[in-house]
Amino acid sequence: MNTKVILGYLLICVYFLSSCQRKPTASRDVTSSPKEINADSLMRLSLVENHKYLTFDTLKFLIPGDLNIDSSYVYSGIYEIKGNSFKRHKSLIFNNHAFLTTSEDLGKGIRAYLYGFDIRSKSLIKDSTFKRKFLYSSAGIFIVDRKTNRIFSVDKPEWYDAKEENIIPASISYIRGDYFENLKNVYKVGDEIPTDTSLVSFFNESMAASSKDVLLLPNDWWKPNK
Repeated sequence: MNTKVILGYLLICVYFLSSCQRKPTASRDVTSSPKEINADSLMRLSLVENHKYLTFDTLKFLIPGDLNIDSSYVYSGIYEIKGNSFKRHKSLIFNNHAFLTTSEDLGKGIRAYLYGFDIRSKSLIKDSTFKRKFLYSSAGIFIVDRKTNRIFSVDKPEWYDAKEENIIPASISYIRGDYFENLKNVYKVGDEIPTDTSLVSFFNESMAASSKDVLLLPNDWWKPNK
């Protein structure tokens, strides 16, 4: 066989082999591929056919369209007690519930939102007091206690007009069915957000039946003193 003819056949074979190895670039494949975010290893957000999904390990939840949950807002606002210190999480799973925190900064410091999902019913847990789909913390701190199943939300210092002093407000919630239920509101005197051991102390005293430093806070404490 002629050498030129053989070379021609070889070139044709190389062309077809290289074509077979090319990956498809159809637009449908691109839009349906998951987009991972920088979060705890158990959790990721994905976008499939214009629907947002939140995945905890192998558990997958459809995110309602009215929730502003996006990769750029995910935040390490869940505090888990480890002895006299804390371990911070962006997401956490325990007792058939999955949690995720997001945040925003409007120029006056971080404020955060805690979203809870019921693993068994795959439903979103709502705040029964304020009729919201999250718990709120103006200080960006949610302490989740595995032992009592309670959630301690800390706010930034505010002026308590009735007492004429700066206080650090906080609330204690628990989950009942599909709702975050408020157990009580508390406060301690101070003008700085507690950290480290002072935050552990604030949490422990708030959970106690009584404390000389942490007191009950009325629901209407923020109203001006007349």
